[in-house]
Amino acid sequence: MRDRILKYVLQNAVFYGGRASVKAVMGKVMSSEPELRRKPEQVRIEVENLVRSINEMGLEKQREMLESIAPELLERKEKKQEGLPELPNAVEGKVVTRFAPAPTGPLNISQVLRAAMLSYLYAEKYRGKFILRFEDTDARRIEKRFYRMIEEDLKACGITWNRKFIESEDMESFYSHAKKLLKEGKAYMCSCNQDEFRKLKLKKLPCPCRDRSPGENLAMWERALNRECREGEVVMRFKTSMSDPNPALRDPPIMRILKARHPLQGRKYDVWPLYNFANVIEDHSQGVTHVFRGKEHEHNTEIQRRIYEAFGWKAPEAVNFGMIYLPGEKLHTRDIKEGIRKGLYSGWDDPRLHTVRALMRRGFVAEAFRKYAEHCSLTKTDIRLDWEIFESYNRKAIDRIADRCMVVMNPVRIDIRKTGLAGRSVRLRNHPERIDTREIRLGTHVLVSGDDFREFEGKEVRLKGISAGTLKKRFEPDKGEPEHAQIIQWVPAESAVDVEIVKPEGKLKGFGEPLMKKLSIGKIIQMERIGFGRVDRRTRDGVVIFFAHR
Repeated sequence: MRDRILKYVLQNAVFYGGRASVKAVMGKVMSSEPELRRKPEQVRIEVENLVRSINEMGLEKQREMLESIAPELLERKEKKQEGLPELPNAVEGKVVTRFAPAPTGPLNISQVLRAAMLSYLYAEKYRGKFILRFEDTDARRIEKRFYRMIEEDLKACGITWNRKFIESEDMESFYSHAKKLLKEGKAYMCSCNQDEFRKLKLKKLPCPCRDRSPGENLAMWERALNRECREGEVVMRFKTSMSDPNPALRDPPIMRILKARHPLQGRKYDVWPLYNFANVIEDHSQGVTHVFRGKEHEHNTEIQRRIYEAFGWKAPEAVNFGMIYLPGEKLHTRDIKEGIRKGLYSGWDDPRLHTVRALMRRGFVAEAFRKYAEHCSLTKTDIRLDWEIFESYNRKAIDRIADRCMVVMNPVRIDIRKTGLAGRSVRLRNHPERIDTREIRLGTHVLVSGDDFREFEGKEVRLKGISAGTLKKRFEPDKGEPEHAQIIQWVPAESAVDVEIVKPEGKLKGFGEPLMKKLSIGKIIQMERIGFGRVDRRTRDGVVIFFAHR
């Protein structure tokens, strides 16, 4: 039974960055070994024991072992990355993409995986240029601090840009192009209130303002620029057709009055462009060739295409993709802001959030974002973010750099004086695939996990780096070395340091090796048999680790 299960444990570990999952292996064994289905409890015990021991190995050793006993199972390694699909009408060296966030808050994982990362990766793929542009023409929703925070988030994800633009710095360009549309009769100033226009739109009827002459429209435009109009008194509408089958395309607004203080421009402007108009003017002037946006923006793409036609310009290729939905409660930026204000969250990097800075604080790295974005690619199908896959990419990225540390939870104190090692030092590798070591000085007692003690009390175990023996409150060493003894983590009782592990669902308290108190802030480690995490801060008696994943 053990040999038949071992190959599946190894396969699962190799496929998922060196960490096998009991649940996944059980499913594989039960589906692949019909004879073992009659012994589910025995199988589970064997799977749990093997998962523990195999997860102690490094990934390369796991792969070598699998190759020696069942090389055919290596053929089902995760598919090689075939690269992103080709873009329509893309020319090497000529592709220009952009990511245009509104500075209303830091970035979340969904924004990065699709709009930001895909735009960046395709510019890289075609040796083109990637633009960062802040859509900051809605003064009531934006804040100055978020410009900087968005840039920090992008850099943390490995995204850099060739040029940066801020829409509020291009107001005179918006004004001159808006005036051109008015002169040519392709836009008009509308003084209908919203409810009136909505009723006409649903009836497919033009509003009275549509018949104003270019001269009348220009006069009203000048009044708006001269601050002679109240907010909501007038908007500029782009002429399409009020009988268009799609209500969203019937004379959409393109400029409006907004009397609010802008974080960069102050009170300099009262008339601001709306999304579709600003996108057309900016994308054209910046030479954008391909625009990536969610499929829910398809009607915006059509509005913009018509504005391009009105100016006689060629529209960029629009590449639409599906949404990435996050599991659990849906939190909008406004919800997080309110939660921070009320003290429900400690900040934008609270570990319960899906913001980039919260994930980075827990130990996720740029490579994981990149790989998962490539994995999701350009599908138009809406998908739910698969945390297991995302974590597996992160695990592969950090496993090779994460030093190992021993941490025990709910500890039991074990007397080791019979081992003859009390008062001496032991050396353990910092990483199973490296030769550098750390020294741990022993006292007379060690702490082991309460779960381990309850499971293995009175059984043969191996205290990692010390010796094998029978696990009791007073450890009894064996003369021989049992072949398959469970390896048990421990920390020296006399010099153990406090370890607080912060997870999204709450905090755990444990004890770790003495060296953990000296770990540098930001260092990513693997707490053996617990999981990966990032050193967040040091305390007087220990360290706080933000948990990433198993």
